[in-house]
Amino acid sequence: MDIDSLSFRAFSHATENEDRVKKAVMNASGSEELTCSKSYGYHGNPIVVIEAKITRAKEIKNVLSLLSEEDVRQLIDTIELRVDDESFFYMRLDKQEAYLGNLRLSSGEDVISVRGKIKSYPQNRENAVLSITQTLQTILDKKELKRS
Repeated sequence: MDIDSLSFRAFSHATENEDRVKKAVMNASGSEELTCSKSYGYHGNPIVVIEAKITRAKEIKNVLSLLSEEDVRQLIDTIELRVDDESFFYMRLDKQEAYLGNLRLSSGEDVISVRGKIKSYPQNRENAVLSITQTLQTILDKKELKRS
């Protein structure tokens, strides 16, 4: 696996049930170890920041494998926009769908933000893009093989 870790972060606003947001993060990450910290919004509204991190290759592969073929294709198609100069990979998951146990990409604001550290040698953006693209393509190939 060419991803060293995946970090998950979601915000639980005062209007949300914090336990449900925790459940969404646990469903998305597969981890029951959560870190919660309190913060405040622009207008002073309370926000709880809920985070999880996974580092085992099997867990990381499982998360990515739960995405649909369409979502994996979308990640591949937009990979240049998702990798930064420090070899971090970004995606956003629909928080409501994650609560229901479904992992779906989202471009909205009610999301679980996911950041992955890509392993590549030498460590640079170009190699990171190539590495994550190969990883995602392998996952996509397996999904297509199962379907046929």
